[in-house]
Amino acid sequence: MFTFGKKISFRPLIIALIFLLVVGSPIAGAFGMWGWAAGIGVFIVVVCVYYPGVLELEFNYIEITDYEIKYYDFRSWWKRVLMVFMGPMTPLKSIDLDEIVSARTIGQEKGEKMPVGMAIPASNFIGAFAGAVSTIQKLYWIEIELENGKKIKLSLAHDKAYNTEKTVKKAKLAVEWILADKKKEDH
Repeated sequence: MFTFGKKISFRPLIIALIFLLVVGSPIAGAFGMWGWAAGIGVFIVVVCVYYPGVLELEFNYIEITDYEIKYYDFRSWWKRVLMVFMGPMTPLKSIDLDEIVSARTIGQEKGEKMPVGMAIPASNFIGAFAGAVSTIQKLYWIEIELENGKKIKLSLAHDKAYNTEKTVKKAKLAVEWILADKKKEDH
């Protein structure tokens, strides 16, 4: 079995709530209810705009077993917004290995590990965004093609940001694993 990425947590929701309090509370002291309205506005922007845009980069858990591949379905913006609220209760979508026609890795294989200083951020604000920035710079996927012609890209960028060499090797082994299942069927 192979696993990649990180399962979604309630961290995005907690950060959005912190933004609501940090923005809403001081402004509410000066302007009353308008302060809380501003805080709620910031909460909505964080939950409905920021996190749906970066969720796939930060929380892209993939599990490859003998029979199936499980992953988060990031296809629609609405599903991503729901993921912020569902956290670890977000269901994984699964594909039977029998449905897969081909698999390959895509992306730049070279890269450097994320610096240790980035793993221990100077402030919580920087820490909330440092992982996403490093991950964006190290995009890497396993692309699978299904019998119906549909292609699905499974992002490995999170793992690659922290350990490029190990992730690339593990991804190639996972692709070989998926394709080996196809070779067994052909014989």
